[in-house]
Amino acid sequence: MVECDIGMNNNIQIIKKPDWVSWDDIKQCLKDSHSVNRAKGINMTHYQWPAEKIKESLGEDGFMLVALDGEKLVGTAGVGEKSGERWYANGRYGYMCFAGVLPEYSGCGIYKALVNRREEIAKSRNYQILVFDTHYKNKQVQKIALKNGYRYVRFFQAQSKDHYSVVMAKWLNGCPYTRFYCYYRYQKSKLKVLLVTRIFS
Repeated sequence: MVECDIGMNNNIQIIKKPDWVSWDDIKQCLKDSHSVNRAKGINMTHYQWPAEKIKESLGEDGFMLVALDGEKLVGTAGVGEKSGERWYANGRYGYMCFAGVLPEYSGCGIYKALVNRREEIAKSRNYQILVFDTHYKNKQVQKIALKNGYRYVRFFQAQSKDHYSVVMAKWLNGCPYTRFYCYYRYQKSKLKVLLVTRIFS
C-alpha cells in the first residue's frame, strides 16, 4: 500500500490522457485496478476489451483522464457523450466509464479526484447530467457516488443472467426530482428485472 494523500502528494496529477500513455496502458491499468473486485466475484468486462475498443467507445467527444504518480499510471476515468430518452436523461448527457485506481493506491483520494475532475469538465461542456453504471455488488463505488450527490435511477441485467448492474446519476445543476421519486423509479426497475429473471429462469 502506498502511503499518500493526493492533496499532499505533488507527484500525483490528474490530467487528460497524454499521447505517451497508450490505450494498452489504460487497459492494463483497468485490469489491475479491478483485481480486488474480481477476487470478490465482482467481474467487469471492459478491461477484457481490445484497447482500441476502449478508445472507440468514448467517441469523438469523449475524454480519458489519467492519474499519474510521476510517470506511473495509477488510475483512469473516462467520459463518453451519449444521448437518449430515459426518465432521468433526456437528450445529451455524459456517460462515465473506465474508472479504476490501482489497489496499492487505494485510500489516497485519487478516485474522488478523478470524479471531481470529470464533473468539472462535464460542466464546462454544459452537460446537465452525468450517468454511470456499475456491478450491483460494487458497494465501495456506490458509497462514494452517494456521498458525491449521485442517486440510484435504474437496475438492469447485464452480460449474463447472474450479473446485475445499477445506474447512478447526478444532475449538475440540481436534481429536478425528489429523492423519493428517484428511489421509487429505481426500485420499480429492480422489481421488474427480478420478476422477469425469476419467471424465465
